[in-house]
Amino acid sequence: MCQLESIGDLVLRIQARPVQVVDAGDDSCLEDFGEPVLFRGMQRGWPAGTSWSADFFAERYGDAPVPVRSYPPGSEYEFSVERDTLGNYLNYWRETDPDPDCAGRRLYLAEWNFTRDYPELSDFFQIPALFSDDWIDRLPEQVRFGRMWLFFGEPGCSTGLHTDTFSTSAWLAMIFGRKALRLLHPSRSGALARGDSLWDEKTLSRILPDGDTGLLLEVVLGPGETLYIPGDWYHEVRNLDRNLMLTANFAEERRLLSFLERFESRLTEPLTRLRELRNEHVRRWRERECRTSELDSAEFRDRQLVWTDEVTAGLTDYRRTLTGLGH
Repeated sequence: MCQLESIGDLVLRIQARPVQVVDAGDDSCLEDFGEPVLFRGMQRGWPAGTSWSADFFAERYGDAPVPVRSYPPGSEYEFSVERDTLGNYLNYWRETDPDPDCAGRRLYLAEWNFTRDYPELSDFFQIPALFSDDWIDRLPEQVRFGRMWLFFGEPGCSTGLHTDTFSTSAWLAMIFGRKALRLLHPSRSGALARGDSLWDEKTLSRILPDGDTGLLLEVVLGPGETLYIPGDWYHEVRNLDRNLMLTANFAEERRLLSFLERFESRLTEPLTRLRELRNEHVRRWRERECRTSELDSAEFRDRQLVWTDEVTAGLTDYRRTLTGLGH
């Protein structure tokens, strides 16, 4: 699968549907789009388009620590992650020829969360107005998380099939170079298995009902273009040449409840263990394996009832709402 020249043949053979292309100047809102869309002109006026280059980053941020994926010979998707400096990675770009055939070890600088340590880089672009209403900004400050990255793409290094965390949507802005993406409608998530690829014909023949390729989209993202990916759309990314891409995730209002469910589930994983410990203590107390406990006090039990009502009040109201809507 490392031979990138095969992409053109596969497009013709499998007939993935092209992603819709929209002029960023159109008077539209996010709710107008129910599937991935490629926007042209959305980066107009960005200083990044003329300033960001390998030399720009090497001169100003060469000492910056970055996560680098290391792909062994013959592997396009499997990798380990190492820590290095941006300068060392860009030296690799200068000194090593691209290896789209995966003959040797290759490096891919992916998911550099640059905004915390180098906020001045945010002056080189603007979050597109279409994606600016991010409900993550409404989270309590202590649980907000970084969600903007730079990717320095390398041919022969790919990001396997996945959806973005917590049902967030994403926008991908290509600064220079090209990436190829295939995207799958969320309705086919249950048909997928570990190791599936949207460029593999055996996978596609299994996951697409009756050969319905309308559920499969494809796009080549080029310089100055921005791709919108709605939450829960599966996608797979291949680097066609060396490239630089800015990408961000955001929680849009129409998928807010899905985001909150998945985000809260992650937050409550430690709480689940705490509740298991609490219930184990209660069981032992009831069976008198535990000689004494605060549970012996009626005052304590009453105070705990108040606390449990406070903790579960929001979910109880939400459950009532869901139950009511179901009738």
